[in-house]
Amino acid sequence: MNPLFAVRDCLREKQLASAAEIAACVQVSASVAEDMLGHWVQRGLVERIDAQGGTCSSGSCGSCGQCGTRKTTAALYQWRGLQAAAASPAKAPVLMLRSA
Repeated sequence: MNPLFAVRDCLREKQLASAAEIAACVQVSASVAEDMLGHWVQRGLVERIDAQGGTCSSGSCGSCGQCGTRKTTAALYQWRGLQAAAASPAKAPVLMLRSA
């Protein structure tokens, strides 16, 4: 199975887990699990919850510094699902073309 989908399935099953727990579940390193979880955060299917209970919507949690978290901060990831992804606004601009 593709490791990216294994991360998704593991988090779906657990609903709430740390990157270390997901890494142990799919047998990859914690940093690889964090990267794959970041993919699902960007897709809107997973929400990252920092140690203080806040969320980060940047998709690059722990590296941008906007929310005050650091790589060493233990974060939890929560499965949001397809309904949450569909309800969230599009992050990429839409190009509208007009015919002449």
